Amino acid sequence: MTMSTAPESPTPDTGSPLVIEWWTDLGCPWCYIGKHRLEQAVTTAAAGPVEVVLRSFQLDPDMASTPVSVPEVFVAKHGGTAEHARRMEAQMAALARAEGLPYSVDRPAANTFDVHRALHLARAHGVATPMFSTLQRGYFAGELNPFDDDVLVQVAADAGVPAEETRALLSGDAYAQAVRDERAAGRALGITGVPFAVFNGTHAVAGATHVQGYATAIAQARGASA
Repeated sequence: MTMSTAPESPTPDTGSPLVIEWWTDLGCPWCYIGKHRLEQAVTTAAAGPVEVVLRSFQLDPDMASTPVSVPEVFVAKHGGTAEHARRMEAQMAALARAEGLPYSVDRPAANTFDVHRALHLARAHGVATPMFSTLQRGYFAGELNPFDDDVLVQVAADAGVPAEETRALLSGDAYAQAVRDERAAGRALGITGVPFAVFNGTHAVAGATHVQGYATAIAQARGASA
C-alpha cells in the first residue's frame, strides 16, 4: 500500500467500481472536512463508478457514553484550559466554514460506539454512507445529537433502516464485535488516526488531504487496476 504523491494523470473508465474504504469516526472534525474534500475529488476525477465503504475506527473507545461539551473532552485528553480548547474549536470552525460546511462549537461529545453499531446495521441495508453523511453534517452543524437514541433511530429510519431494527440494536449488543474487529483491522494496517482512505486496496491517503491529493489517489488506483 502506497501513499499517493505522484501528479494526477487521466485514466480510462474501466467500468469496474473504484472501492474507497473510508476509515472514520463521527466525532472527528478532520473526518468531516476530509469527507467533503473526498466527495469533491470523486465528482471531478472518478472517471467511472465509485463505491464508498465506511470502516469503523473509534479514536477513543474508552470515552464515557454520557455527553459532555467538546472543550471538556479536549482538556481531559490533551490538558490545557477550556479557553485553549475553545480557540482550537474556533480554528476548526473557520476551516470548515471556508469549505462551505456548517460548524457549531456548541455540540455534545460522547462515546461513538453505538453510532458505529448503527452504521453497521445501515451497511447491511446498503445505506450506511448516506446515513453517515446526514449524521455527520447534522452533528457538526449543531442540529442533531447522535448520542440520543431517538435521534439515531430517526436518522436511520430516514435513510431506510426500519426503526424497530435500530431500537433492537441499541437495546442489545448487535455488531459490537464487528466494530471492535474493524478497528483492530485498521490498526493492523498501521492506522493510528482518521480519516484514512484506501483506494482499491492499493493506495492510501492518511489524514484530510486536499482535493487534489484524493484525486491523485483515485487516478493512481484506477491506473493500477486497468
